[in-house]
Amino acid sequence: MLPRCTGGAGLTIAVLAVLFFACEDKVAQFGSRANEQRAVAASAASSGEGAKPTPPVDPLAGLAVDDLGLLLSDQRIDMTAKDAPGRLTLAIAKLPVKQKTVPLKVARNAKVQHVEQFVFALGEAGAAQVDVTTATRTGEKMAVLKLFPEQLIATQLPECTLVGMIRHDNSTAIWHMRGGTAFKYTKGLAGPDISATLVGLTDQMKPCNSAHWVLGGEENVTWGPVFDLGVAVATAEPPTRATNAVLLHESMVAGRRVQLIK
Repeated sequence: MLPRCTGGAGLTIAVLAVLFFACEDKVAQFGSRANEQRAVAASAASSGEGAKPTPPVDPLAGLAVDDLGLLLSDQRIDMTAKDAPGRLTLAIAKLPVKQKTVPLKVARNAKVQHVEQFVFALGEAGAAQVDVTTATRTGEKMAVLKLFPEQLIATQLPECTLVGMIRHDNSTAIWHMRGGTAFKYTKGLAGPDISATLVGLTDQMKPCNSAHWVLGGEENVTWGPVFDLGVAVATAEPPTRATNAVLLHESMVAGRRVQLIK
């Protein structure tokens, strides 16, 4: 409130002038502080201070196998090309996979030999394990199957190690790695009879002192049924004697001796 003044208009004008200049001074100070704050914020933004750091790109993300072949992030490898194995080896050599668990997404309709070649190449580069994610048979959810490259496991497997295979006609076969008679199971109503094959594998594994078994499929078999067999063994209750699946790098012949690359 302005002081009352009865001595004339001159005093009132003087007081108003003082208040006006005081107000202008505060506005100027406020504007100066605001400018300083904007300058500091702009400097921090340009230097990266105060901003959320951008997470590094995972070099192992984007590894996949689909019905067309192999994918390494945005690079597709045509497995029908003559130089496909060499290109795959060179591409994986650039990835930090040594002694690591490598994630791999695989479509159910991918060819089993493409998955075998990918896992084998990762093993050649030193990967310790490959976690394959695939849709379950009903397609309602995804499941993960842990696979071990044969190069890392070959010397640990006794000849009594069990082999399980999906055949081209959707039947299945199991036998020992040393070769011999193969137990064969005809297909069920909706594909391979995974339940009967699991019972056979469980029974045949009991006398063999091996924590691993060999999984595979005949050439051009789709990955889905092979994956289903692998998951059935990995999640069996009670657990089977051998729970660790070794994916063979090439197609097998039922009853024939299985030779792993060391």
